[in-house]
Amino acid sequence: MKVNYNWLSLWVDINLSPDDLANLLNHLGIEVENIELTSNDAIFTLDITPNRPDLLSIQGISREIAAKTDKNLKKVINYQIPEGARQDKEIELSVTIESVGDCARYVASLIDGIEIGPSPSFISERLEKCGIRSINNVIDITNYVLLEIGQPLHAFDYDRIGNKIIVRRAKNGETIVTLEEEEKVLSNLDLVIADNRKPIAIAGVIGGESSGITEKTKTIVLESAFFKPELIRKTSRRLKLSTESSYRFERKADIGILRTASLYALHLLLKYAKGKSVCSIIDTNTNPELTREVPFSFEKTNRLLGKRVEKEEVNAIFNKLGFRSNGDDTNPKIEIPSYRRDIEIEEDLTEEIGRFIGYDNIPSRFGYSNEHPIIKEERDILPIKRIMTSLGFSEAMNIPFIEPSWVKREGENPIELKNPMWSDKNILRVTLLPGLISNVKRNLNRGEESVALFEVGKVFTREREEEEMVAGILAGNMPINWYESQRPADFYNIKGTIEVLLKELNIGGYQFSECKDPFYITERALSLNLDKSTIGCFGLLCQDICKADIFGFEFNLHKLLSSPKEKIQYLRTYRFPPIKRDLSIVVDEKTPYDRVKNIINSIITHDVKIELIDVYKDPKIGNNKKSLTIRLELYHPAKTLTEEEIKKDMENVIKGLSKLGADLRK
Repeated sequence: MKVNYNWLSLWVDINLSPDDLANLLNHLGIEVENIELTSNDAIFTLDITPNRPDLLSIQGISREIAAKTDKNLKKVINYQIPEGARQDKEIELSVTIESVGDCARYVASLIDGIEIGPSPSFISERLEKCGIRSINNVIDITNYVLLEIGQPLHAFDYDRIGNKIIVRRAKNGETIVTLEEEEKVLSNLDLVIADNRKPIAIAGVIGGESSGITEKTKTIVLESAFFKPELIRKTSRRLKLSTESSYRFERKADIGILRTASLYALHLLLKYAKGKSVCSIIDTNTNPELTREVPFSFEKTNRLLGKRVEKEEVNAIFNKLGFRSNGDDTNPKIEIPSYRRDIEIEEDLTEEIGRFIGYDNIPSRFGYSNEHPIIKEERDILPIKRIMTSLGFSEAMNIPFIEPSWVKREGENPIELKNPMWSDKNILRVTLLPGLISNVKRNLNRGEESVALFEVGKVFTREREEEEMVAGILAGNMPINWYESQRPADFYNIKGTIEVLLKELNIGGYQFSECKDPFYITERALSLNLDKSTIGCFGLLCQDICKADIFGFEFNLHKLLSSPKEKIQYLRTYRFPPIKRDLSIVVDEKTPYDRVKNIINSIITHDVKIELIDVYKDPKIGNNKKSLTIRLELYHPAKTLTEEEIKKDMENVIKGLSKLGADLRK
């Protein structure tokens, strides 16, 4: 929303620079996103929170400034129709509201003798500064009133709509051509303004082309109404129509200002559109509830704020805000005006006091609470979440319901829901993987190149109690590094993730074995074994809902966290540089790298660091064969190793690997 400094100055004396005014508004909770300085004005772009529709106007912002600076408003909107402009003859117009729940109040005014033309310069200039295009004097006046006091208005051409206005729900399939010349198909969830034949406007959103103001318009019907916010919000979203009016109606307009806004607009129409006479004004609810009472306690307020506030100071703030105190002095009831619909409970009043005192003026205090301590199970999970996040994975939280087709494991007896929220998701999940796979599909379909997610949650079966699991998933292209071009994720990325996770959790003594889980493709997956127990699998997932290869893992969280931890070993630092050797061997495709690594470790007599740097497959090296390139870094704590010492170790390694069926790659 945009407001300009000069227009605000007509409402309240502002003895502040634009920057100082922006600072004051920010302290009041009205965020100033931008200030645009012109030769003689300053235009503020404000971000108004949804619970403060009263601030969507010059009048509303001025109220806040006046209350904070202890000033009175210079302007009051309170116009009446002059005697000379009243028309005594019976108005030929009726208003029918089919459901008061949809429209609690509707004010219709008829004014004739209108002359369509350009607006006065002060109106068009203020509209333009606030981002609204000037059209003609009638439409501009309705927009001017909306911006100044916050009530949306709409003008109909009386001669184009007949003498009857009906506020009703649209019929399914009913259509309307809007003022923007777009045809919209309506449903019975939409509220419309209609005549005897058809809709003439989408209530609270936009008018219809068939009832709009033209150059020939002489008589207009002016609408000022209060519509059910939920209806306006849903219609605006469904039809993809967002207007200045719908923005205010869906945040709940002020039901008490409808007649005031109509009279103000009629005053401007008589003056700047040369209107000749005003017929009787139709008001469907002449006694709306304009105020409500909220209980208040000085003792509770002081406790919530953490600061003692004197009654005189509180009463002064309430008076500035237009709140009236009724009842005894200790626990009064505060009367709230209709435009402050955000004040509903005692804590809201306390927030207003804190806002005007200034939260930076309330001394900070150290406090603690153990009302909801982190339980041990949650505390143990935190390191896993931290590790996965550090590896570039984002946490997902999925609903615990899946489709029956995801039950793949033999003997699995899932729990079926008697009254499912979705007909296709009617069983409790037996694994976390389906939800994560759906997440991958959704992200890849929306243009994400790389998806890395993890989830911690429970799975359910009839035979076992609820089990806490941790699962992760990886798909798409890996992030580009300086030393390699872009490539898709592969088995070794997910394997490396598992190894880092185990290392960071200080878990050793683990083994990898063949995976027989139906969720994985056996040839490209492994099981993780800890303490002679299989806790889960990882590798390429077997799925057909996404074209990309998806690599994942799922482990039993309790078994993972309760597995034996390795003693932390502090490695020595070496004064002398290592000797590096690369070894390329050809082995059977099913031979795991861990077996190769363990053999090398058992043979080398010096301190060594072993790293797999390349895996290569090609028919030229043999069917069902793969080439592993392994880098060895050999150290000695007291000297630099000689070539003879290295040569002896390498010969022994080659002999040891030959027992595994490994050959040097030629």
